[in-house]
Amino acid sequence: MQWAKWVKWGVVGTMLVTPLWAQASEKPTAKHSAVPIPEAKTEDLYAGNSLNRWMPKAERGDIFAQYVLGHMYCVGQGVPKDMVKGLSWYQRAADQGFAPGQLALGTMYYNGEGVKQDYTVAAKWFRLAAERGYDRAQSNLAAMYMNGTGVPQDYTLAIKWFRAAANQGYATAQYTLSRMYSDGTGMSKPDMVAAYGLLRPLVEKGNAAAVTAMKELLPKMNPEQIKQGQELAERIRGKNRLNKALDAYEKIALR
Repeated sequence: MQWAKWVKWGVVGTMLVTPLWAQASEKPTAKHSAVPIPEAKTEDLYAGNSLNRWMPKAERGDIFAQYVLGHMYCVGQGVPKDMVKGLSWYQRAADQGFAPGQLALGTMYYNGEGVKQDYTVAAKWFRLAAERGYDRAQSNLAAMYMNGTGVPQDYTLAIKWFRAAANQGYATAQYTLSRMYSDGTGMSKPDMVAAYGLLRPLVEKGNAAAVTAMKELLPKMNPEQIKQGQELAERIRGKNRLNKALDAYEKIALR
């Protein structure tokens, strides 16, 4: 199976569970477990004495403050770097249901940072964040199902969660899903039309990995398949359209 030739799950960028080939579009910057601070500019969060600013709020149970403190300790921003303390603050935010905290906590368990490595616990936290709709957590959980890491290998669940993340516009998940279609992983047979439809919007955005994959895909397709793929790509463009477009396409393809 071609799958084994290209899929190697690892850690890139902000230390999320993403494929190594995703480095083409998510270049690593810093080695830490803090996921991006959601909907905030870090320079604003860390202005002045950030520890005095966030600690009182965090101790009163403010989940965002707890998350920010976790990030600060994990990267050594305004405080001495301390992964154990960072994990403890992420844990508090995660326990209150804050999805970014759950994702960060799962990532630390996945990588064994500040805690003993435990893929089962990592999958638990990714699942909780995924069920809250966090696209990165959905993609991470899908990757674990695909590899059987921390969970039983299950391609059906991998596809489900990759689709959930891709439907929100998460490029890594959309690219992976395309490769699954092109290789027929977890499916009865490869589907080049679906693979093309998923890849083309990424290619148009300049995703380097998608450009390379498209060059590999095109020689395997005939003109009619390319036309169908272009039509599918048009229906997929934009958030929250992918699942509907794929479902409609697959109903027609099964006839």
